[in-house]
Amino acid sequence: MRVLTTAALSMAALITSPIPAAAPARVHQDATAPKPDPHKIEKLADNIYCIFGEGGNIGLIVTDKNAILIDDQFERLVPGLLKVVKSVTDKPIKYLINTHHHGDHVGGNIALEKQVQVIVAHANVRHRMELEQAKLEPAKRGGLPEITFGDHDPKVRSVLGINLDGVELHLAHFGPGHTDGDVIIGLPSTHVMHMGDIFFNGLTPYIDLSSGGNLAGMIANLDGVLSFLPEDSKVIPGHGPVGGKKEVARSRDFLKAVQKHIEANPTKTGKELDESFDHKAWSDIHDLPPFLAWDRFFDIAAGRAPKK
Repeated sequence: MRVLTTAALSMAALITSPIPAAAPARVHQDATAPKPDPHKIEKLADNIYCIFGEGGNIGLIVTDKNAILIDDQFERLVPGLLKVVKSVTDKPIKYLINTHHHGDHVGGNIALEKQVQVIVAHANVRHRMELEQAKLEPAKRGGLPEITFGDHDPKVRSVLGINLDGVELHLAHFGPGHTDGDVIIGLPSTHVMHMGDIFFNGLTPYIDLSSGGNLAGMIANLDGVLSFLPEDSKVIPGHGPVGGKKEVARSRDFLKAVQKHIEANPTKTGKELDESFDHKAWSDIHDLPPFLAWDRFFDIAAGRAPKK
């Protein structure tokens, strides 16, 4: 998908993983110099990796004969992404799985569609990508999921199993949360999971109200995962560093505290909710100004789409 919404572009610029340290000031920057490749890779288990860059975190699974990618960030970053993939394997990418439809997770689809055998996603991911691409010239369309699962009613739970070269993956949609098409990918034999944007590790999560997302759904998704997540799990978030069950529970508990605060103060604006929230108790959770400063986060969590 070549076109990204303003929100997606802003989020991609601000939500990178892991969060970089502040760079030293430069007296002069050469605008013509090539930008360094932002991709970094972290090994989580035998032949399972997380790739960080600009935008959503990417999962890489290597089997005996093939590779699987989970999300792909932006089209312009695909050459660098493929370079990182080839640093650990030269096996062909058979499946590309999309966790949801946002451009910082599926922007590379159009550049990868001829290099992978099939793109897999929830039915609502394809539907929303089709709506976005209908606004484009035909030559700029592409990268749509070819295999979809689930119901267009996001409340209908659905699961798809993939078995490739002895590696078993479970793709699950537990209901609307971040969007109406979120997919969580689990590898039960290794206790590794990619949660997409259902899980923002150490960050205020963006909830896409216009795409069927809501705070209660985010909490329900996190509760559902925590009900079966093993203690030794490694969890790839949509944004932020790789975490485990403790970090997923922390994110859930934070959102429950936000929900309780909003319910106790139904008439307060996002700014007022921010000012009266117990930030000290949640000092490890960071906002992302200007895209998702605290006041805007509270407005969205309350179900009010704030002015951009």
